[in-house]
Amino acid sequence: MLERNTELNVVFEHSGEEIQVTLESLVAALNDFLDHYGVKSLVGPSFYGIIQAGEGQAKVARLLEACGYPDRPDGFFAELLAKLGKADGTGPIVINDVELPHLLLMAILEVILPGERFLSIRSTEQLEKVTNTRLADGDRANMQAVLDTYPVRLSMHTIRQMRVSRDVAYQYMPFLEELDPAGHTNTWIGQFHQGLLEQMYENRVIFLLNMSCPVYCRFCFRKHKESRNEANPTPADVQKAIEHVANSPSIKEIVITGGDPFMNRKNMATAIDGLMEVKHVQCLRLATRSIAYYPHMFLSDDGELLRYLKRKNLELQDRGKRMEVATHFIHPDEISPQSLEIISDLVRSGIAVYVQTPFLNDCNDQGPELVRLFSLLRGAGAELHYIYIPCSPIHGNTVYWAPISKGLAAGGYLRAHLSDRVIPRICTATPIGKMDWNSSGWAVEPVAENDNFIWIRSPYTPDYFKQFAPIANELENIRVNEEGTIDIQYMAQIGDESLFLGPRPLRLGGGMTPQPETTDAVLPLLTECGGIAPSIVQTGSATLSRVHETRVEIDADAMDEDLYYIRGDERITDVVVVSKTDAVDSVSQIRRIVRALEETPHVNAVRLRSLAFNYQPERFTPAVIDQLAAMNRLTMVNPLRLEIETQFLTADELRPEHTRLARQLNNRGITVYANTPLLGRINDTAEAIHLLAYTCRQAGIEFHHLYVAGLPVQERWNRDNPVALYDVVDIATRVRREGSGREIPRYIIRTILGEVDFGLSSTIVGKDEALSVKLLPYDLSYFTAMAPDFAWPETVKEDPAGRPVVPVAGLLKTTDFALS
Repeated sequence: MLERNTELNVVFEHSGEEIQVTLESLVAALNDFLDHYGVKSLVGPSFYGIIQAGEGQAKVARLLEACGYPDRPDGFFAELLAKLGKADGTGPIVINDVELPHLLLMAILEVILPGERFLSIRSTEQLEKVTNTRLADGDRANMQAVLDTYPVRLSMHTIRQMRVSRDVAYQYMPFLEELDPAGHTNTWIGQFHQGLLEQMYENRVIFLLNMSCPVYCRFCFRKHKESRNEANPTPADVQKAIEHVANSPSIKEIVITGGDPFMNRKNMATAIDGLMEVKHVQCLRLATRSIAYYPHMFLSDDGELLRYLKRKNLELQDRGKRMEVATHFIHPDEISPQSLEIISDLVRSGIAVYVQTPFLNDCNDQGPELVRLFSLLRGAGAELHYIYIPCSPIHGNTVYWAPISKGLAAGGYLRAHLSDRVIPRICTATPIGKMDWNSSGWAVEPVAENDNFIWIRSPYTPDYFKQFAPIANELENIRVNEEGTIDIQYMAQIGDESLFLGPRPLRLGGGMTPQPETTDAVLPLLTECGGIAPSIVQTGSATLSRVHETRVEIDADAMDEDLYYIRGDERITDVVVVSKTDAVDSVSQIRRIVRALEETPHVNAVRLRSLAFNYQPERFTPAVIDQLAAMNRLTMVNPLRLEIETQFLTADELRPEHTRLARQLNNRGITVYANTPLLGRINDTAEAIHLLAYTCRQAGIEFHHLYVAGLPVQERWNRDNPVALYDVVDIATRVRREGSGREIPRYIIRTILGEVDFGLSSTIVGKDEALSVKLLPYDLSYFTAMAPDFAWPETVKEDPAGRPVVPVAGLLKTTDFALS
């Protein structure tokens, strides 16, 4: 029996602060956390093996016993508080060889260090007290110079996280190296800048509604004091920016940002209400990092801000528009129950949440931490949009910079060990706009006589900027290459000289252009080529195919043995259900599979393949939608989200009923995504794919994969109608340059051993049509880990580094350039 008034002391070693807390409140917090969040995905397999399943009290008892304090919570907490008093985030907190998970420690710290305010740090003494750190006497003057140059602001939420996570502190804690003058003052302010409006792309602009944030990231490209201290715009300023958009019909999307725009509700309301009345505006993208570092903003007042966003989203939908929320997460230690709750709540209400992740050296640069981060976010309903490599080359950021090769290597790791639905695009934000590595842009060569810069081929042309930002063509650090796009100097280290691909030569040849075909010519093949994909390893079942370490395809009439296979391999996170006819014909069978998977916590997504969504959308009746929504579980704990996978070949296949259906499903938290095969003479032009990407975006359908080769329909059609690799680069260039960043697909090659990214995690070898693809993320051990008796198929060769080389059909290489 606990004494209600028993108090324990925690003394923070470096700050000298002493706090008293009741034992009862600590035990209640521990019990509550283990009861609600003590699941394997949140606390990790080792810790879960100790607490096991059951109610909170039973889990607490098992934990106390494992830590050497059976039935003695006072002893357990006395040792824990002593360790928390010394904690600076540099190492784990361990009691009797039991490492306590980060989220559990956060639950305890919410009792010890309560509150949700944020603090501006102006002196070294205040910094030491708030962060429980101690500066060396010789460093105080320089640290004060850092505080004076680059403002520091922390929320109580981040202060708690920083106490027990070095990787969170690394993002927000000021450091002496910030005085290093290397880098730029500004890396990006838009080619066109007028008041609060910035414009780098013809079809979208940025509104800067507020100049401050609740927390300041040390790697932010707006970190300079003059940026933080700019006067906030007024609603009248916002109205001027709206008028500019209204007079610019090419602008379709507005990114509303800052600082954090949610800190200025008057400006936010003015922007949303004004832009929703501009006919040609299609999407408002609201950018905030507060979901990660200041969730209180969204959850205070019983979630008033969330309710406001839901109301405005419905108003936007009534006008044929939509709202999205963009946020940043860097490391899994930033994940909190509060952040997952916010994401799930928004997505369940039809507001897409997408995540962009800066790549920080010595923080999230290895791969495994990104797999955990992205998996947790995906289960809550988020989309993973970008990894930015490298971190912005801004003053004071050198500790965060990583070579390009390191970022690309991490991308290869994600391709091997993460669901395809969670792999972000690997991009770099150059001074003239973003590029996607080894598709719409690449490293050309070093800049002569300057080891700190490289030439990057961008997808942009001089003509592109003439209409809205002619000043971009006057920059001194650009050149126009032979193919007519702009090369831009970028401050970065390449890390691997083989990544310099050189300039792309002009296309050779010419002759007659093949007569285009309509989609009618290939539609019969789509039906014939249905069914589950071939398995990369033996599963022992004709109704279950293993297509990736994390993904299986299963027949809607699957047997119990198939579900046992899934249950027995915790690497499997995604199950794609394929019906012999269509998903809408198999709702009862799908419900049986979903119910079984609800008891399989490592699976967090069920994906239903449906051509009927395209060709017979009327079959998704209100009753079907309601049944699908009932199976969709977007939750903080053991989520199981439902998605619809469909296919569109050309833009003219999309009709208003697809937009209505996608919206109905989105408003029930169900994402619809399209996978498209690139087919010779049907849709293998830059114009065709640009229009398809744009139209999918308009309809609220995510353009997920553009398959360059390898789908069954491509194996048959493209043998006689090969797709030129040169055209693939042209397609990627056009979609990046003229589309929204949110409509860019991943360019994928499927093989008998799995999928790879065109140009990024693969290399094309051979010439003309006699081509093979080298699969960079995989080796023999990857497959034997799934099936110990696996051996390379007869058609597969192995390169000296152990990477498989697989024949690929239906492609044509017309130059000696690596990508085409």
